[in-house]
Amino acid sequence: MDQEKSKAKMSQKRNLKSWIHNLVDEDGIKTEVTLEMDDEMLRKLVFAILGAGTGVILFHHLLKNTIPNRQLSSIQNQLQQLKIANT
Repeated sequence: MDQEKSKAKMSQKRNLKSWIHNLVDEDGIKTEVTLEMDDEMLRKLVFAILGAGTGVILFHHLLKNTIPNRQLSSIQNQLQQLKIANT
């Protein structure tokens, strides 16, 4: 019986609306808040953070490789001009 009540209580706490309701009261934001997370929700949170980090890294690499670096190309052009002038 206790397990059924705790499962029902956990299912109520899973949605975002109830979490926000637990954070904000009639007087404003609560200063002491406890959020209960089960293993599944914690696992989802960890995977979401890892996925977001991986997405940021992939976006950075794609952006870096697709947009040419103007300073690097300018330096390479100047080096080629110096090589031509010295020969």
